[in-house]
Formats: sequence, structure tokens, C-alpha cells
Amino acid sequence: MKICLINHSFPPQIGGGETHLYLLARGFARRGHDVTVITGKNKKFLVSKDREKFSVSRVKNFKDFEKGRISIRFFLEDFKKAFLKKEFDVIHIHNFMPALAYALVAPAIKTKKVVFTFHSTPIPSERKIIGHFSDYSLEKAFASFVIKLPFYDKLVCPSLYYYNWALRLGADRKKTKLIYHGVDEKDFLPRKDLLWRKEYGYDKDDFIVVCPARMIYRKGIMDVVKAINIIKSNKTKLLILTSVINGSTEYLDKMTRFINRNKLTERVKIVIDKENIKTMPRILVNCDVCVLPSHIEGLGIVLLEGMASGIPVIGSDTFGINEVIKDKINGLLFKPKDIGDLVKKIMCVQKDKKLSATIVEGGRQSIRSEFSLEQQLKKLELIYK
Repeated sequence: MKICLINHSFPPQIGGGETHLYLLARGFARRGHDVTVITGKNKKFLVSKDREKFSVSRVKNFKDFEKGRISIRFFLEDFKKAFLKKEFDVIHIHNFMPALAYALVAPAIKTKKVVFTFHSTPIPSERKIIGHFSDYSLEKAFASFVIKLPFYDKLVCPSLYYYNWALRLGADRKKTKLIYHGVDEKDFLPRKDLLWRKEYGYDKDDFIVVCPARMIYRKGIMDVVKAINIIKSNKTKLLILTSVINGSTEYLDKMTRFINRNKLTERVKIVIDKENIKTMPRILVNCDVCVLPSHIEGLGIVLLEGMASGIPVIGSDTFGINEVIKDKINGLLFKPKDIGDLVKKIMCVQKDKKLSATIVEGGRQSIRSEFSLEQQLKKLELIYK
């Protein structure tokens, strides 16, 4: 099949949605499909081709349009031109703003099937649906408007949380399908090596807690920093792998001040917009536990990556994450924003080797049975046909 995947951002930009799209593009290409990704152009990311066998077409102003910084009239013509080079069998659009743009140019595009997926995590407590408008009622109305447009044949939701929100926004249940994101276990086969620890300044006996999360409040990164501050042991270290391209420098500044004030600079390392989908496997396998402390989450791909890497995972007991983690079976759950509970779970992994081994094996089984990229690709192919 000739498959077109559309999203406003794509690797090397860091993020769960970007990782998901990359895995789809690479996976479908390896399965023999002709894959094209249409995405945004960023001054830092001008690479137009990947070593994998799929093509990437980068459209100027895509990111500015998605963020509402320019009018759609300054973007739409270039967006439409990206489709005129090839006729596709299926077009899979990711997220609301790209979907709106596609709906406007759809009459001029020839394709057999259109699929829609959204990754923007609705957070009612923060009055956010897609993070585009300051007015919550307008956010909800816009999302509902897009999801009810007749431009797509199937709506694919990557978690039950998204599925329920799609129906709440007015999606047709008959057109809506739940297909979990997956990861490729083969990507996470490297063994632990002391060279990586030396490169990052860690000792052999350091207990490394890794927290890969975008620098935004809802990811709860500050909670794990505070947990490390309570633990006190100089051998317990925290590695934060983050991005501020789509994050908050204000939140980063607040965190940095806390780290300095509590003299944690030797124990907490923040790496910003450096690591990527290809370097993550080596990092994860050399850490001791992966923590995702989000206050709310759509799913949590990094937890799947942690499971596939063979390390214990800890996540907050909230939407999305508790679809991935089954407590004490394939990971540990803690009460969201409860620093004391998070401390207990980190210490539990550190001290209870039998439990750690159990949840590591449970994590691997979960990847193979529920969150396998291969399964996801096969399910999507059935929808694409």
C-alpha cells in the first residue's frame, strides 16, 4: 500500500507522539509498504530523509499553524501541494489541527481511505482538550467540531482514555476503534555497559532513576525530584531526559532553583533536547528504574520502552498509565502527586529484588501480549485495506 502519515512534528523532535509516528513509518516501510510522512519544518530539524526506507516531506509553517501563530491561509496551499506528488491508498492524520487542515483540502486529494488519530491528552482539571485555546468551552467545541467532520473513515484511539474522550466529543462509535500503541522489543536488546555510566558520570553502584518526560507541569517531573530529595542517599541518582521545544522554560527554571536550593546538583542531572528514539534503548537498559510521575497521561510510551528494556517501571495511578501498568504484576503504581508514596515505590524496587524481577518479567510479557508494535501494525493494516 501507499501510506501517508501526517503530523505537525516528527523526529528528531522528541515526544511520545513523534516516537509513535516514527515507529509506524519505519514499521510499515519494513513490511514492504510505500510510506510518506508529511510533517512540519523546523529550523533545527531540516533533515528531509531518514536512513529507513520511508520519505519525509516537511511543509513550512506547519508548526506555526498548529500552534495558532499564523492564519491557515498562509499554510494551506503548501500543505495541499505536499499531496500532489503521489496518490495514496490510505492517509492517516494525527491530531486535531492537521485534521482540520486536511478536511479543508480533502476534496482535491485522491485516496481510498482516511484514518484519524489524536494524541493531545485532554486534561479537564487544567481546562485543556487540545491545548490550543485559553477558553475551555472553545477548546471542547473546536475538538468536537473537528471530530464530527466527515473527512475520515475510521477514528483510531491509542488508549481507552482517548477512546472514551472521542465518544464524549461526539465521535461515531461505529467508526471508532481502540488500538494500543506498541513498541518493537527488538529495539531494546542492548546489554548494560559501564562505558555508558562513565560517559554520564555515574558509578557502577549508583542506583539510577530515569524520568523521560516533556518539561510540562502535568508530567509531574518535580514530584520525582522531590522524592529524590527525601531519599537522601548519595548513591540514588535521578536522570531527567526532557524537551523544552514543546515544554515550559518556566517549569524548568522552578525545578532548577529547587535542585540548587536543596544541593541536589550532584544527584540530579537534566538532559535537554539531546537524546532521541535511537539513543533511548542504551540509556534505559543502563538505568535501574523508569519513573513516569504524570498527573494524567494519554498512555505513556516511555513506560512501554522501559518494560521492553527489562527494567522495572513506576507510574502514577492515573488515566492512561493504569492502562499500561498493573500494580505489582508488570510495574508499580503510586498515588498521583503523593511524594511519600513515590518514595516508597522507588525504595521498594531498590530493596525488593524478588518483586523487581517479577515486574520486569511481567513487563516483557505485557509488551509481547498487549503492546507489541507488530500487533499494532497488523491491526492498522486491516483498517487501512
